[in-house]
Amino acid sequence: MMTESQRYRLQMKATSQLLREYFSGVSIETLRRRYGYSEKKIRELACSYKQGKIDIFEVRDRKKISMSEMTHKEEVDLLQMKIKSLEHALKMANIKAEGFEYMMGVLKEEYGIDLSKKVEAERLKHSKKDTLK
Repeated sequence: MMTESQRYRLQMKATSQLLREYFSGVSIETLRRRYGYSEKKIRELACSYKQGKIDIFEVRDRKKISMSEMTHKEEVDLLQMKIKSLEHALKMANIKAEGFEYMMGVLKEEYGIDLSKKVEAERLKHSKKDTLK
């Protein structure tokens, strides 16, 4: 035999499921047949949910949702930190590219080695082999 508390929890679980299905696009006619509520009652439940009178999430889901929500300021701070990190990474990549260009210039001027031509020639050599296969 079910206690009043168990009956209430079961009813709320069914109501929550009904509302989740309603807001996900399931037709009222399907919900009416599935749950035994009238169309008017389904619309009233949906209105109550929109007004904040009914919560369709279980306690554990509410905790996850509240923990995942950030305040606007926290979100802005996080995005600003990401921007700074990306700017730093871009700066380092540019320094690295300049360093490689400088080293390539030194190799070409002082030692007569032009690595850019050798790399291009090597690429062409490999691409010709691939096309012949």
